[in-house]
Amino acid sequence: MRDVLVPHVALEKVKTHHFSDYAVRFAFGCGIALVSGLIGMWFGPKVGGVLLGFPAILPASLTLVQKKDGKDSASVDSIGAMLGAIAMIAFAVFVSLTVKSIGPIPSIVIALIVWLAVAVGLYFLVALVFKREPHPH
Repeated sequence: MRDVLVPHVALEKVKTHHFSDYAVRFAFGCGIALVSGLIGMWFGPKVGGVLLGFPAILPASLTLVQKKDGKDSASVDSIGAMLGAIAMIAFAVFVSLTVKSIGPIPSIVIALIVWLAVAVGLYFLVALVFKREPHPH
């Protein structure tokens, strides 16, 4: 584990994945989006919208991470997904409270900044609590 708390991108790791890994993620994401779209057509846009908020490739990604890197890595990746989901809730709440008063484009742009601030803040909060990066890679 690294002691540095700054996220980084490891481009060399992209080459370690097979095309089938990406194909499974893509297929799983398409399947979830299709099912949620069909449910939305049947039960209405409110139900469909809630289901479309489900991170479509997360189950497939966690399964692949668990097979390749073990259960601990998949568990830590799921924590990152939860932090991102919490930040996305902040984004949605901000847009819902401001879209009528300031308009859709400013609302979404500012909400993106809110999402980024919440996501980065939660990342560093978890890093401080656990005294390490949330991700062990």
